[in-house]
Amino acid sequence: MLRLIFLCCLTMFTSGVFAQVPGIDSLSRLLSTEKTDSNKVTFLWQLAEQYQSFKPDTSLQLAQKALLLAQRIQFTEGESRSLALLATSQYLLGDYPKALNNYMLKLKIEEKRNSPRNYASALNNIGLTYILLEDYTNALEYLYRADSTINAAGEKIKEELKYDIEINIGEAYYRMKMPDSAAAYFNKAFTLAKFSGNNVALGTAILGEANVLALKNQTKDALSHYWDAYHYLNKGSNVDILCEINLGIAKVYERLSRNDSAIYFGNKSYSLAETSKLLSRQLDAALFLSDIYNKIDKYKRSLSYLRQAVKLQDSVKGHEKIKAALILSLNEKLRQEEIAEQKLRDKEARFQQLQLSIIAICIPVFILITLLISRIKINKKLITFMGILSLLFLFEFLTLLLHPIVSGFTHDIPIFELLIFVSIAALLVPLHHRLEQVLVNKLTKRNENRNSIRLTTKKMFLKKK
Repeated sequence: MLRLIFLCCLTMFTSGVFAQVPGIDSLSRLLSTEKTDSNKVTFLWQLAEQYQSFKPDTSLQLAQKALLLAQRIQFTEGESRSLALLATSQYLLGDYPKALNNYMLKLKIEEKRNSPRNYASALNNIGLTYILLEDYTNALEYLYRADSTINAAGEKIKEELKYDIEINIGEAYYRMKMPDSAAAYFNKAFTLAKFSGNNVALGTAILGEANVLALKNQTKDALSHYWDAYHYLNKGSNVDILCEINLGIAKVYERLSRNDSAIYFGNKSYSLAETSKLLSRQLDAALFLSDIYNKIDKYKRSLSYLRQAVKLQDSVKGHEKIKAALILSLNEKLRQEEIAEQKLRDKEARFQQLQLSIIAICIPVFILITLLISRIKINKKLITFMGILSLLFLFEFLTLLLHPIVSGFTHDIPIFELLIFVSIAALLVPLHHRLEQVLVNKLTKRNENRNSIRLTTKKMFLKKK
């Protein structure tokens, strides 16, 4: 059920954000001709989103490229979106720890931005990932934080995210075997879904209630809810959830001692899973069928399904190993891309340092040349101009050095940067003018004195002559 919940949440999140996004071919063409880096980031994460449902490994690599480029050009919005898509792709591939890490990185970005919707969404995704990692205490902590955020944010954001958070909290309590708490939140989710008219959301909430009722051994009510969930979800393309519903119905019929019906729906779950190659669902159905055939003394059929279950267990283990190998391979590719990106950043940093070093050397050289020119008989205006230019170089260089410090201190918030630079300018401009006058006056005065000495000497020479 949790996979459907996650996909529902993802669909709800992207439906508004990615409306009217071009298809894969169009995005690929736009990306190949785009020159602006920020637009490249946008096309990359949009392309990653397009691949996510059927090629999460491709989506993962595209999201990584978008993330590295966004970080290099300090494009915060692109970095946040890329991290979300990167984490979601890792979730779909089963790499939950890496997914959690990237959701946490997204959360850190959103903590510095004024977007309660994105902040709550990041908290919700972290909570959902903790459920998959079976860390329900942390899951509830983040989900409750998400709930508090949307309650404080207002009706629009609350309406958009409330259902997702309520149903995730219900799922956490269900897995903790706390049926009363789980039922309360699934019921809240049901009310919200009924109000919105979303059939998939409604069916998911009813399925949650059915699982809780089954946990409480309220078999007849559980059966009724399973059928209601089936009514809303049977037309969807999510075979995984249909397998869960059919097996849930089978287990309820078993408790009601209606073994024929239990076997029918158990086989239905098994067939759907086998057709769609859902090994874990097929294994669950095989174990159920082996157990129920054993109870009704059909030992041959029971043994057949038991053997099939053993094979499936080996297949599931093999599949997990293959998936683990794929994840390792993808992580190594991502690591190599990060290394290549770091080399590029180091190269750019070295080039920038070289430029600053050249400027730092040129400023005293320029001032020295200005001082030397003052000793030569030359136009006063040129000396004045050279003095002003020397000081301008000096003060602009100081601003250039201070900018990265100010940028890091303010986290690139424009209003704070503006206030700090205005304050610095308020201090530097008077000092700049004062030093300018002192230096220019000194240079021109020295030049005038030298000219005066030359004239006096010349007059004296002519007089003697």
